[in-house]
Amino acid sequence: MEPVSEDLGLLVVEQFREQMNNLAAAAQLLTPVVREKAGPQYEPYLAILHQSLYRMMRMVGNLEFLQLPEEELPAEQSSLDLAGLCRTLCRQVEGLARQAGLSFSYEEEVGSLITCGSDVLLRRMLLCLFSNAFKAAGQGGSAGLRLAVREGRAVLTVWDNGPGLGSREAEEPGLLDRPDGLGLGLRVARRIAGRHGGAIVFEQREERGCRAVVSLPLKPPEESGLLRTPRVNCDREGGFSDLMVELSTVLPYQAFLPADLEE
Repeated sequence: MEPVSEDLGLLVVEQFREQMNNLAAAAQLLTPVVREKAGPQYEPYLAILHQSLYRMMRMVGNLEFLQLPEEELPAEQSSLDLAGLCRTLCRQVEGLARQAGLSFSYEEEVGSLITCGSDVLLRRMLLCLFSNAFKAAGQGGSAGLRLAVREGRAVLTVWDNGPGLGSREAEEPGLLDRPDGLGLGLRVARRIAGRHGGAIVFEQREERGCRAVVSLPLKPPEESGLLRTPRVNCDREGGFSDLMVELSTVLPYQAFLPADLEE
């Protein structure tokens, strides 16, 4: 089979996105009608519809990001507090983890860690890794993030207490590189880390589970740079929560009930 060219890949993504936007518009028009005319008993069906739409957004967004040539990747970087970004994101994720039947925790060695980078891309990288950790841990499991500083580098460790890397690789060879939703998310995370001069390494935990260790160089902010506070809810899908998009494959459909999405 011949490899898909970048131009063809972007064309396919564009066509997927057009149809996805049509579905999103139809779902937004249909939801209030169903809620008013059909009653609350149909809201689970609306939730499943919205979850499928969010999953499609995630898949198309990941495909689009991976198809972009290096020179067209988002390049905007500014001064930010990496510790504040992690802390804010983890507070948001904790409640969603409970809906998925998981416990989630955050630990940090420093209360503030000023560096230079893209807050939008770093959030996306962490959410990709959280999604992978949630899926590995499963209902009743645990996952979390630790932030540390080692030799002038920020070290972000996303861990889970799932079956472990060796067991999962044995059951599903090539798990970390396969071209489905999971593999695409990890490829996106790796590309974002590389965009910031860093790398991601996957390790087996001694006790149980796996950890993704992200190492990022700390870049002193430019004198003229502005300190950017972490975004509470960045919008890269036209009004749809990045949290719900990136975690759509691991959250239960009940998290996508219309009333909850409107909050």
